[in-house]
Amino acid sequence: MAYCVEEIRKDFPSLHQLIRGKPPVYFDNACMTLKPQEVVEAMNDYYFIHPACHKRAIHKFGEMTTLRYKKAREAVQEFINAKEPQEIIFTRNTTEGVNLVANSFPFKKGDVVLTTDLEHNSNLLPWQVLSKTRGTIHKVFPLSHDFTFDLRRFEDVLGQGVKLVSVFHSSHIIGCVLPVKDIIRLSHQYGALVLIDGAQSVAHQKIDVLELDADFFAFSFHKMFGPTGMGALYAKRPLLENMSPFLVGGETVEDVDYTSFVLSEIPDKFEAGLQNYAGALGAEAAIKYLTRVGIEEIQRHELKLNTFITGEVLGLPKFKLLGPQDAALRTGIINFFIEDMDSGELSILLDRTNNIMVRSGVHCAHAWYRKCNLLPSVRVSLSFYNTIEEAKIFVQTLKEIIKHF
Repeated sequence: MAYCVEEIRKDFPSLHQLIRGKPPVYFDNACMTLKPQEVVEAMNDYYFIHPACHKRAIHKFGEMTTLRYKKAREAVQEFINAKEPQEIIFTRNTTEGVNLVANSFPFKKGDVVLTTDLEHNSNLLPWQVLSKTRGTIHKVFPLSHDFTFDLRRFEDVLGQGVKLVSVFHSSHIIGCVLPVKDIIRLSHQYGALVLIDGAQSVAHQKIDVLELDADFFAFSFHKMFGPTGMGALYAKRPLLENMSPFLVGGETVEDVDYTSFVLSEIPDKFEAGLQNYAGALGAEAAIKYLTRVGIEEIQRHELKLNTFITGEVLGLPKFKLLGPQDAALRTGIINFFIEDMDSGELSILLDRTNNIMVRSGVHCAHAWYRKCNLLPSVRVSLSFYNTIEEAKIFVQTLKEIIKHF
């Protein structure tokens, strides 16, 4: 079936409304993707048809929820090609997945955790806290000046006793993609485990955790057309079995007395309390939708949009792009600032003029912006429901704003 963006847009109710008489131009997809109708309907199925707990209740509603929750986990397993559904832990988001590893893995004093200098705060703060509470050592590996990852220099650092490498797959700041397969291969040669922050990659490229040989892979469904408050952590079974939960309570135990308890098997021991069952159903629906559209088609479409916008804006007065100038070296992200113009005010002008919704700020990467001595920037982030017409509206509006100011 041929890719037709206009047909796809019919599935997203939020794109059908008018704001100040004009349709929205939603370019904030790296923060939050819009939701197709079928995702919302799948979540409503839980609330309207079988709103009960899974496993605990043996009545019909509970039986239905247990079955659907199980199927959702299997859908995630298949989507990222994990060996078994038990290797999928449902979380609230990528942040919780990273924190789960930080708090549950048996780190020892002196263990080294290595991240890049371009991480989201969610893959930076847990390791800073761990160094204070457990005596681990957090080291930062800087990307090269051309935003590439120097594998030879990385190998030199690995030889310094690194226990865990925790890095982004695709940058939410500049859109570059790390050579994670090579990073994992080298890390394993030196006895280090690898956690991949896949928040920005799962909706834009095919993920195969077995092919990558990733030890941990964390992601959020709100960035892949699914519900908020729903994420997943993949981890190899032997690692999960050797980890202790950092949240305990209902579902995490098989038996309890006043002095001891017996933990449940994976994945239950990591999913404390009542879970986001509606979110799991919405996540499964998002996976089905994303699979039906096709990752390859999405990549082609987003590159087309990115190439067009990049070609139109690079020559604008005082325009400064963060990251590689070649659109092919970035996912659907154009992060920039205009010299002598406040990025927050620019984003407001884009919104008020033509409903162009972008993100301004330091994008949860305070340390990198401070290191590079950068002021807040404006980030355009694209998705498969965006159109060339919207791209043209953005370019023309930006040109008019720059000309006026």
